[in-house]
Amino acid sequence: MSGARKWTFLAIGVSALGLGLSCRQDGMGGGEPSASEREGRSEVLRGLMAPKEQVPDPEALTKESERAPSVVTPGPPGQGGSGLPEPTGRVQGRVSWVGDNELLIRDAAGQERDLEVNTGTRLLVNGAPVNLREVEEGDEVRVSYDEGPGGWVARQVEVLPTAEPDAGEQGRPSTPLR
Repeated sequence: MSGARKWTFLAIGVSALGLGLSCRQDGMGGGEPSASEREGRSEVLRGLMAPKEQVPDPEALTKESERAPSVVTPGPPGQGGSGLPEPTGRVQGRVSWVGDNELLIRDAAGQERDLEVNTGTRLLVNGAPVNLREVEEGDEVRVSYDEGPGGWVARQVEVLPTAEPDAGEQGRPSTPLR
């Protein structure tokens, strides 16, 4: 029973008792209240004092749980993975600039793409995880991203192996140095 309803019943009960007493004092009541008045007062007091909700019997609950054991039917077998939905998109290009928490990439069409890099972004060089500091300008990257409130948010940045460097150029080694 809600609190407002309890207060309403209490107010009605107090009012009824007050009217009964005032009628007796005025000489209108004539003595004892009638049976219907007593029954009305009893009903009001019962409504105020007795809880409306029944407490379930603990034995009945135990018996019910024994009767109907919960059975979980397995879904289709999964493939493993992170459980994340597919990324919104993918882009490949060269790193133009590396910031504290972002990358600027120029794609094959020459368009620059700004990508946010956060703590959930996986950064890989030759398949090994790295920090953003290890991604360099000029690196060829493949990025999977999600749409974020401020633009693209990189989910995974993979630095691709470079082609054989020319005689005067130094490229990133194809295997990590230890």
